Amino acid sequence: MAAYCRVSTEKEEQLESLANQKAFFEEFAQKSHYELIRIYADEGISGKQMKNRPEFLQLLEDSREHSFDLVVVKDISRFARNTVDFLNAVRLLKSRGIEVLFLTNNQTVLGNSEFVLTIFSALAQEESASLSKRVKFGKKVNAKKGRVPNLIFGYDKVDTFKLQPNPFEANVVRIIFTLYTEAGAGTRSIAAQLSGMQVPTKKGCGNWDPKTVRRILQNPIYKGTLITNKYETTDFLSGAQRTTGPEERFVLERPEYRIVSDEVFEKAQKLLSERGKQTSGATRPSSTYPLSTLIRCTECGRSFIRKQTRDSAPRWRCSGHDHYGSSFCSNAVSLPEADLYGWLEAYLLSKLPEPARLLERIRQKRTAPSAQWLAQQEQYQNSLAKIQREIGKWLTLYQNDVISIEECKQNVSECRRREARLSQAMEQKKAAPPLPDPRFSPERGLGLENWSHRQMKQLLCEIRVSPDGKTEIQFQSANPSSHTK
Repeated sequence: MAAYCRVSTEKEEQLESLANQKAFFEEFAQKSHYELIRIYADEGISGKQMKNRPEFLQLLEDSREHSFDLVVVKDISRFARNTVDFLNAVRLLKSRGIEVLFLTNNQTVLGNSEFVLTIFSALAQEESASLSKRVKFGKKVNAKKGRVPNLIFGYDKVDTFKLQPNPFEANVVRIIFTLYTEAGAGTRSIAAQLSGMQVPTKKGCGNWDPKTVRRILQNPIYKGTLITNKYETTDFLSGAQRTTGPEERFVLERPEYRIVSDEVFEKAQKLLSERGKQTSGATRPSSTYPLSTLIRCTECGRSFIRKQTRDSAPRWRCSGHDHYGSSFCSNAVSLPEADLYGWLEAYLLSKLPEPARLLERIRQKRTAPSAQWLAQQEQYQNSLAKIQREIGKWLTLYQNDVISIEECKQNVSECRRREARLSQAMEQKKAAPPLPDPRFSPERGLGLENWSHRQMKQLLCEIRVSPDGKTEIQFQSANPSSHTK
């Protein structure tokens, strides 16, 4: 025989229930003179959908090889809470010559008649539906009270209804808003910069996604406004959700959660809206690079595009000539990007009365955190990850019946205490030092290559390039000026 058991959460009392179920099957096999081949156990998984239960699917897969003649389940609700999945699984096993027994506490068979089994399965599904309604009601009550998310960047969760700003992450949030509202950087650019600086996300990885940056910019919790009940489950079997309307949500003011001012947040929303409208247009010009759309061909009127191979530095070429050939446009000029930035910088510095003083001020803007502070942050993250892995190890040992539930509880509790002490030690280190501002580069003067496209447009009207290589740079000003190279 094989046995199947399941618990729907990973709470300690549920894990203890799983251990009891395993002991029950071993005793049943011994009393009934069956050879127990394997116990298939899904831990912390709902029974509403068969596709989400790896051990259950493995049982069905192993039945192909006829590894066992009988599957024993203690209770129908442990086998499935979805009537359709239940009947399909029973019929599949029976088609392969494998019987399925469902036992009550006194180890009697509920019945192998499909009619009887269908009734009990339907009752299990209805019980799940009732439980779903109670859970939904409880979630709504908690949402009204101000239940906070489990994971949200910028904060540490204290309890069900309380968050505490995380100094390091809060500083990153401020930088994100500053880059977006003041430096003109887009979400993709900000994500790339944070990834390049290896700033850890909430889950500890260093790969930032533009969607994550956008969600941070759109979340009013950073200005001290918590909005709950944003989503509602519409189908307890499939887990399908819908986005609730504004009238169904709960808005709670939490000034202690504020990281950015109302003015900064509203400015970010306005920019998000404006840029969203631009993005929806099919003819929106590219703004991937600072000089995108600003270099124009005098021959065909098209913009220059940036070209770069693995073994060469980036250059700018006429898109008309590059896409359609010399018969369309004879402008074959290829401008090195470094030369363009060099010309612009040299011209701008030549117009300043004290260029050396300006360059020194720019270098001072870049305030990098100390190597010691970075090492402390890295050590902190590594220690937390190590504790989490250790907790996983103890749970695995328990699940495989290597240690008892008491030993598991004791070791996991000790890990939690170490985790709490570590977090407390980090909280005592007040505000984190500022992250480096990627708008300024110490390697070269003005760092024009790090400017955003929006900033470059405030400086330049356009750069006009002729087929003979003549380059005219037109600057923005009250009285437009030009510079020819």
